[in-house]
Amino acid sequence: MLHIRLIGQPLLERDGQPIPGPRGHKTWAVLGRLIRSSEAVSRQVLVDELFSEADDPMGALRWSLAELRRRTGLIDTLGGNPVSLALGEEATADVLDVAAGVVTDDIVEGHFLQGIEVKGSPGFVSWLLIERQRVDGEVLSALRQAALRALSGRQFDRAVALAGAMLRQAPYEEGAHVLLVKALASSGDVDAAIRQADASEAMFAIELGVTATPAIRAAARPTVAAPIPGIPARATSVSLCDAGLAALSAGAADAGIECLRGASASAEASGDKELLGRCLMELGTALVHSVRGYDDEGAVILASAVDLALEAGAEQIAARALSELAYVDVLAGRRASAAQYLEKASGLSADDPPLIAALAGIEAMNLTDWGRLDASVERFRTAVELSRTAGAVRREAWNLGIGARTFYLLGRLDEAAEWAHRSCALADAERWTAFRPWPEAWLAHVRLARGDDPSVVREAAEETFALARQVQDPCWEGLAAKSIGLTHVAEGHYEIALDWMKNAGTIYRRVTDSYTWAEVDAFLAEAQAALNFGDADRAEAVARQAVAIAAKGSMDDLLERAQRLLTSAV
Repeated sequence: MLHIRLIGQPLLERDGQPIPGPRGHKTWAVLGRLIRSSEAVSRQVLVDELFSEADDPMGALRWSLAELRRRTGLIDTLGGNPVSLALGEEATADVLDVAAGVVTDDIVEGHFLQGIEVKGSPGFVSWLLIERQRVDGEVLSALRQAALRALSGRQFDRAVALAGAMLRQAPYEEGAHVLLVKALASSGDVDAAIRQADASEAMFAIELGVTATPAIRAAARPTVAAPIPGIPARATSVSLCDAGLAALSAGAADAGIECLRGASASAEASGDKELLGRCLMELGTALVHSVRGYDDEGAVILASAVDLALEAGAEQIAARALSELAYVDVLAGRRASAAQYLEKASGLSADDPPLIAALAGIEAMNLTDWGRLDASVERFRTAVELSRTAGAVRREAWNLGIGARTFYLLGRLDEAAEWAHRSCALADAERWTAFRPWPEAWLAHVRLARGDDPSVVREAAEETFALARQVQDPCWEGLAAKSIGLTHVAEGHYEIALDWMKNAGTIYRRVTDSYTWAEVDAFLAEAQAALNFGDADRAEAVARQAVAIAAKGSMDDLLERAQRLLTSAV
């Protein structure tokens, strides 16, 4: 069996042993280009990207393809025009494994086509820069999912190894540090977890000049608190779970989470897997929604809840936990893993109409972020109808509000305004003030696109910003700041507009679990504003940031916009 390694230093292996690889960086480049292409690639495209400066461009390509056939033994492929590479059962490739979320015992590390540099090939270099970001995102997602599976399966040594690989791959992403600390703590080596937390916090302070969020330190503690002695464990668990949910509903996040930790500990002591699954599901959900910066710890707990609930036959609990895992991945830009969680949850939620509505909305949101806007609109329509039928008013408001953005992106301003207004009305009826900034901000976008007076729009946007700040939601706050910036763009107020745009980006980066799509959207607004006002250097720098994050997070629509801006700026 042939195995093609393209992550890290490229290498060919047959039956686990290294074999001579193809000669020449451009030959490796052809192999990487073909494996990562979803469709066959024409010979002319390959020549234009890699061999245009050769004396005989087509001859150089033919030599490279022949060299690949000789070295790989794949004699029945790598031919024709366009050129395709169908591995079939003859070979495997690490980039295909990680794209499918598979991590073998030989944990992948490094970057796509690492060390492969080609000269005189600007088209390929541009493709490679973006593809490396895409592969980095897939590697991190695969490592993360494997680490969560290892933790929930109590394979702590493997979890530590996977989280360590994540940290080496992305040392400045706090989630990797949280997972490594959590894996060490879960293994029982609390001292090692504390040492790692110390090292992680020091790294952020020394190398980035920032203070790490409390999530790293919190990950070193046990997952759940100790049970209350002298009281039946099951009764304690049920009581604490109810108390925790009540506290969360009243806005007392810290007290609610501590109650849920205690409920989980008592449920574990009781030996009731279904109860433990429910308590962990509620605890993980609270960590995701009620406190900032704890999505990674929440995901670890939710993954355990899924396994326990399935063991106990509690499919609805497992489905709810899976829906939250999907939501976390949508926010972080892990498209494929979010889709996998949604598919699993959908298969378990047949008797839960509100959950079915929630899953439809999360799927539609993921499709929008992926850049699949037309499919997203249809899914949002279904999600809104499912919410209404289920009597899930807040979910209907959420689906309408998130869907309003999709209509705006498609240029369907009347529908965007209608959905945003309906979302606000339902949020008011539910006294769900915390959600209002989102649909209000997209209403501001619509009004500006329609040509409304920017100063009038700004008055409403400033109220939205104040509300978002009051509810302490960086995502809503950043979007409102962008809206205010757009009103100044419309009036030609260069410095003020760019200050608000920069402010929006800073707000998003204030927490480690912010909404990546919204962050990139703010970057694009800043780059466009800088370009409009003649600051090409700033536009280029910001657009490059947008390209990297959009590629890594599979935000295809935003990636196209970022590339167009970058081309205009350079």
